[in-house]
Amino acid sequence: MLALNPEVPKDPEKVDRIMKSATHIFAENGYLQAKTADIAKAASVSKGIVFRYFGDKGHLYLATVEYVIEHLTSIADFSVWRDANDLGDMIERAVRYKIELQLQYPDEFTLSVRSFGELGSLPEEIQGEIAELWRNQTTMGMLELEQPVIDRMPIRDDVDRGTLQCLLSAVADQVFGDAQQFMQQHPKAKIEDFEPIIRQIQDEYRILEHGFLK
Repeated sequence: MLALNPEVPKDPEKVDRIMKSATHIFAENGYLQAKTADIAKAASVSKGIVFRYFGDKGHLYLATVEYVIEHLTSIADFSVWRDANDLGDMIERAVRYKIELQLQYPDEFTLSVRSFGELGSLPEEIQGEIAELWRNQTTMGMLELEQPVIDRMPIRDDVDRGTLQCLLSAVADQVFGDAQQFMQQHPKAKIEDFEPIIRQIQDEYRILEHGFLK
Protein backbone atom coordinates (compact mmCIF):
# COMPACT_ATOMS: atom_id res chain seq x y z
CA MET A 1 0.00 0.00 0.00
CA LEU A 2 1.10 3.58 -0.54
CA ALA A 3 3.66 4.77 2.00
CA LEU A 4 1.76 7.91 2.90
CA ASN A 5 3.23 10.06 5.66
CA PRO A 6 6.01 7.49 6.30
CA GLU A 7 7.30 9.52 9.23
CA VAL A 8 4.01 8.96 11.12
CA PRO A 9 3.86 5.69 13.15
CA LYS A 10 0.76 3.74 12.15
CA ASP A 11 -1.14 1.05 14.00
CA PRO A 12 -1.60 -1.78 11.43
CA GLU A 13 -4.95 -2.78 12.93
CA LYS A 14 -6.26 0.78 12.66
CA VAL A 15 -4.99 1.06 9.08
CA ASP A 16 -6.77 -2.18 8.20
CA ARG A 17 -10.03 -0.99 9.76
CA ILE A 18 -9.77 2.35 7.97
CA MET A 19 -9.15 0.65 4.62
CA LYS A 20 -12.12 -1.68 5.06
CA SER A 21 -14.49 1.09 6.10
CA ALA A 22 -13.19 3.41 3.37
CA THR A 23 -13.67 0.67 0.76
CA HIS A 24 -17.31 0.26 1.77
CA ILE A 25 -18.16 3.94 2.10
CA PHE A 26 -16.36 5.09 -1.06
CA ALA A 27 -17.99 2.22 -2.97
CA GLU A 28 -21.44 3.04 -1.63
CA ASN A 29 -21.33 6.83 -1.90
CA GLY A 30 -18.59 7.74 -4.35
CA TYR A 31 -15.74 10.13 -3.66
CA LEU A 32 -17.74 13.37 -3.51
CA GLN A 33 -20.52 12.11 -1.24
CA ALA A 34 -18.37 10.01 1.08
CA LYS A 35 -17.57 11.67 4.40
CA THR A 36 -14.26 11.16 6.17
CA ALA A 37 -16.07 11.39 9.51
CA ASP A 38 -18.24 8.40 8.55
CA ILE A 39 -15.18 6.42 7.50
CA ALA A 40 -13.49 7.19 10.82
CA LYS A 41 -16.61 6.27 12.80
CA ALA A 42 -17.03 2.95 10.97
CA ALA A 43 -13.35 2.18 11.60
CA SER A 44 -13.65 3.09 15.31
CA VAL A 45 -10.91 5.72 15.05
CA SER A 46 -10.90 9.49 15.31
CA LYS A 47 -11.15 11.67 12.22
CA GLY A 48 -7.80 13.13 13.25
CA ILE A 49 -6.16 9.70 12.98
CA VAL A 50 -7.44 9.32 9.42
CA PHE A 51 -5.96 12.67 8.40
CA ARG A 52 -2.76 11.98 10.32
CA TYR A 53 -2.27 8.66 8.54
CA PHE A 54 -3.39 9.67 5.03
CA GLY A 55 -3.12 13.45 4.82
CA ASP A 56 -6.46 14.28 3.20
CA LYS A 57 -9.56 12.70 1.70
CA GLY A 58 -8.05 12.52 -1.78
CA HIS A 59 -5.01 10.56 -0.67
CA LEU A 60 -7.19 8.35 1.51
CA TYR A 61 -9.15 7.53 -1.65
CA LEU A 62 -5.93 6.83 -3.55
CA ALA A 63 -4.67 4.54 -0.77
CA THR A 64 -8.03 2.75 -0.68
CA VAL A 65 -7.99 2.07 -4.42
CA GLU A 66 -4.48 0.63 -4.13
CA TYR A 67 -5.63 -1.45 -1.15
CA VAL A 68 -8.48 -2.82 -3.26
CA ILE A 69 -6.14 -3.69 -6.13
CA GLU A 70 -3.74 -5.47 -3.79
CA HIS A 71 -6.58 -7.35 -2.09
CA LEU A 72 -8.22 -8.53 -5.32
CA THR A 73 -4.83 -9.52 -6.73
CA SER A 74 -4.03 -11.54 -3.60
CA ILE A 75 -7.24 -13.60 -3.75
CA ALA A 76 -7.51 -14.04 -7.53
CA ASP A 77 -6.98 -17.48 -9.06
CA PHE A 78 -4.93 -16.59 -12.13
CA SER A 79 -5.05 -20.17 -13.44
CA VAL A 80 -8.49 -19.22 -14.78
CA TRP A 81 -6.65 -17.08 -17.31
CA ARG A 82 -3.43 -19.04 -17.78
CA ASP A 83 -5.09 -22.44 -18.33
CA ALA A 84 -7.28 -21.20 -21.19
CA ASN A 85 -7.03 -22.88 -24.59
CA ASP A 86 -6.74 -19.66 -26.54
CA LEU A 87 -7.21 -15.91 -26.08
CA GLY A 88 -10.94 -16.00 -26.80
CA ASP A 89 -11.44 -18.80 -24.27
CA MET A 90 -9.38 -16.80 -21.78
CA ILE A 91 -11.67 -13.77 -22.07
CA GLU A 92 -14.80 -15.90 -21.58
CA ARG A 93 -13.31 -17.59 -18.52
CA ALA A 94 -12.18 -14.25 -17.11
CA VAL A 95 -15.63 -12.69 -17.41
CA ARG A 96 -17.38 -15.58 -15.68
CA TYR A 97 -14.78 -15.65 -12.92
CA LYS A 98 -14.93 -11.91 -12.34
CA ILE A 99 -18.70 -12.08 -11.97
CA GLU A 100 -18.25 -14.75 -9.29
CA LEU A 101 -15.69 -12.59 -7.49
CA GLN A 102 -17.96 -9.58 -7.74
CA LEU A 103 -20.66 -11.46 -5.85
CA GLN A 104 -18.15 -12.30 -3.11
CA TYR A 105 -16.48 -8.87 -2.96
CA PRO A 106 -19.12 -6.33 -4.03
CA ASP A 107 -17.51 -3.30 -2.37
CA GLU A 108 -14.10 -3.94 -3.90
CA PHE A 109 -15.53 -4.34 -7.40
CA THR A 110 -17.87 -1.37 -7.04
CA LEU A 111 -14.99 0.85 -5.99
CA SER A 112 -12.89 -0.49 -8.87
CA VAL A 113 -15.58 0.65 -11.28
CA ARG A 114 -16.10 3.97 -9.52
CA SER A 115 -12.39 4.79 -9.45
CA PHE A 116 -12.48 4.86 -13.25
CA GLY A 117 -15.78 6.66 -13.61
CA GLU A 118 -14.99 9.29 -10.98
CA LEU A 119 -11.60 10.37 -12.33
CA GLY A 120 -12.91 13.76 -13.41
CA SER A 121 -14.36 14.41 -9.96
CA LEU A 122 -11.19 13.62 -8.04
CA PRO A 123 -8.63 16.21 -6.90
CA GLU A 124 -6.21 16.98 -9.72
CA GLU A 125 -3.19 15.87 -7.70
CA ILE A 126 -4.42 12.25 -7.61
CA GLN A 127 -6.23 11.93 -10.95
CA GLY A 128 -3.08 11.01 -12.83
CA GLU A 129 -1.95 8.59 -10.13
CA ILE A 130 -5.29 6.75 -10.14
CA ALA A 131 -5.31 6.52 -13.95
CA GLU A 132 -1.71 5.33 -14.07
CA LEU A 133 -2.35 2.82 -11.30
CA TRP A 134 -5.13 1.13 -13.26
CA ARG A 135 -3.38 1.51 -16.62
CA ASN A 136 -0.32 -0.32 -15.30
CA GLN A 137 -2.47 -2.95 -13.62
CA THR A 138 -4.46 -3.56 -16.80
CA THR A 139 -1.53 -3.63 -19.21
CA MET A 140 0.86 -5.64 -17.04
CA GLY A 141 -1.86 -8.03 -15.95
CA MET A 142 -3.03 -8.76 -19.47
CA LEU A 143 0.50 -9.38 -20.76
CA GLU A 144 1.44 -11.64 -17.83
CA LEU A 145 -1.79 -13.62 -18.03
CA GLU A 146 -1.77 -13.86 -21.82
CA GLN A 147 1.80 -15.11 -22.13
CA PRO A 148 1.23 -18.71 -20.91
CA VAL A 149 -1.72 -18.99 -23.31
CA ILE A 150 0.31 -17.60 -26.21
CA ASP A 151 3.16 -20.02 -25.46
CA ARG A 152 0.78 -22.95 -26.00
CA MET A 153 -0.58 -21.62 -29.29
CA PRO A 154 0.85 -22.65 -32.70
CA ILE A 155 2.42 -19.29 -33.58
CA ARG A 156 3.75 -19.15 -37.13
CA ASP A 157 7.53 -19.24 -37.45
CA ASP A 158 7.54 -15.99 -39.42
CA VAL A 159 5.73 -14.06 -36.66
CA ASP A 160 8.03 -11.92 -34.55
CA ARG A 161 7.16 -12.33 -30.86
CA GLY A 162 8.11 -8.74 -30.10
CA THR A 163 5.73 -7.44 -32.75
CA LEU A 164 2.99 -9.71 -31.43
CA GLN A 165 3.49 -8.34 -27.93
CA CYS A 166 3.23 -4.80 -29.31
CA LEU A 167 -0.10 -5.66 -30.92
CA LEU A 168 -1.39 -7.22 -27.70
CA SER A 169 -0.19 -4.18 -25.75
CA ALA A 170 -2.12 -1.95 -28.15
CA VAL A 171 -5.24 -4.03 -27.51
CA ALA A 172 -4.63 -3.75 -23.75
CA ASP A 173 -4.37 0.04 -24.06
CA GLN A 174 -7.62 0.12 -26.00
CA VAL A 175 -9.29 -2.08 -23.37
CA PHE A 176 -8.26 0.45 -20.73
CA GLY A 177 -9.57 3.37 -22.79
CA ASP A 178 -12.87 1.68 -23.64
CA ALA A 179 -13.41 0.58 -20.04
CA GLN A 180 -12.61 4.04 -18.69
CA GLN A 181 -15.01 5.73 -21.11
CA PHE A 182 -17.76 3.20 -20.35
CA MET A 183 -17.35 3.61 -16.59
CA GLN A 184 -17.40 7.38 -16.83
CA GLN A 185 -20.75 7.07 -18.60
CA HIS A 186 -22.02 4.30 -16.28
CA PRO A 187 -20.46 4.85 -12.81
CA LYS A 188 -22.67 2.17 -11.23
CA ALA A 189 -21.95 -0.47 -13.86
CA LYS A 190 -21.34 -4.07 -12.86
CA ILE A 191 -18.90 -6.52 -14.39
CA GLU A 192 -21.61 -8.16 -16.50
CA ASP A 193 -22.41 -4.79 -18.06
CA PHE A 194 -19.06 -5.00 -19.82
CA GLU A 195 -20.14 -7.93 -22.01
CA PRO A 196 -20.30 -5.78 -25.20
CA ILE A 197 -16.72 -4.67 -24.57
CA ILE A 198 -15.70 -8.28 -23.87
CA ARG A 199 -17.27 -9.41 -27.16
CA GLN A 200 -15.39 -6.63 -28.94
CA ILE A 201 -12.13 -7.82 -27.34
CA GLN A 202 -12.91 -11.39 -28.42
CA ASP A 203 -13.45 -10.23 -32.00
CA GLU A 204 -10.17 -8.29 -31.93
CA TYR A 205 -8.28 -11.32 -30.62
CA ARG A 206 -9.95 -13.54 -33.22
CA ILE A 207 -8.71 -11.25 -35.98
CA LEU A 208 -5.24 -11.19 -34.40
CA GLU A 209 -5.22 -14.99 -34.28
CA HIS A 210 -6.66 -15.76 -37.71
CA GLY A 211 -6.14 -12.60 -39.78
CA PHE A 212 -8.80 -10.80 -41.80
CA LEU A 213 -8.25 -12.15 -45.32
CA LYS A 214 -10.25 -15.01 -46.79
